[in-house]
Amino acid sequence: MKQSAHSTHTSPVFDFSPLAGEYDKWYGTAEGHQYDLLEKRAMRHIIGQVEDGATMLEVGAGTGWWSRFFGGLGYHVTGVDISAEMVETARLKGIPHAHFQRADGHRLPFPDHSFSASAAVTSIEFTKDPAMVVIEMVRCIKPGGSLFLGVLNGEAPLNRERQKKGKVFLSARFYTAGELYTLLSPYGKPVIRSCAFPLSIKMPLYLTGIADDLQVLLKMSSGAFIAARVDV
Repeated sequence: MKQSAHSTHTSPVFDFSPLAGEYDKWYGTAEGHQYDLLEKRAMRHIIGQVEDGATMLEVGAGTGWWSRFFGGLGYHVTGVDISAEMVETARLKGIPHAHFQRADGHRLPFPDHSFSASAAVTSIEFTKDPAMVVIEMVRCIKPGGSLFLGVLNGEAPLNRERQKKGKVFLSARFYTAGELYTLLSPYGKPVIRSCAFPLSIKMPLYLTGIADDLQVLLKMSSGAFIAARVDV
């Protein structure tokens, strides 16, 4: 196996370090909770059954919010983030089946074929070279393993408003479903699922999933979040 010799860090398009202590608060709001439920529902749908002992490299793990989810599905998670503050916040949570270290997604410090799967959720949008990050993630996956991405949809009204209003999103590279398919196609046949549609968010919690499923069937393109899988 080949060990990456790179150790320098590439600055992200937005430095999330100052937000490390506040990042999770949005999920405690009613709106944030609803988006979170629908996003994780979509990711759970595309991931399916997790084999015993499966390992996952999570790139851009941040505060470990998604690491807890992946660990709960059965993965043993290695979470990396370029922000030392984010890594420390994640470590302090003591998330079961997860550990964290600082690393740059453009130059991952792991041998080839080290993990059963790799994932990045709302993180490649904020890197300088998303395609290079995907190349590195694929390099670290064992043959027959899977790559999972969760990205903010460039066609969603919510995300267009986010880019207009906030510096956090101003330089982000949002993807449409078609662009995400193109990004992943060199590695296999992608499976794409949109979720968190504007209509769904307005529904009572017990109806949000049903509303999302209906809009997926109708091939609507306005979901705020896109989950994707490719088996490599």
